[in-house]
Amino acid sequence: MSPEIARQVIRVFRQFRPAPPQRHGLTPQEVRLLALLADGHSYESAAAQLSISINTIRNYVRSVYDKLHVHSKSEAVAKAIQSGILR
Repeated sequence: MSPEIARQVIRVFRQFRPAPPQRHGLTPQEVRLLALLADGHSYESAAAQLSISINTIRNYVRSVYDKLHVHSKSEAVAKAIQSGILR
């Protein structure tokens, strides 16, 4: 590879930025809930951690499912990890 081509390749790599994680319109509270669910918390435990009612947790879960287009807690957590929402 010629020095000029090498410089161009290096320039391109320096300009490359990884895509930001897709947020799917989740609120910060929904992301916190997802993180708790990923850590194995139950709805009751997550409600206690977030200082909100179990009914609010259920509403957040429905909203997360709609926004992520999933049908279960495990699907939601998996998609959040794959999308870069959770690390």
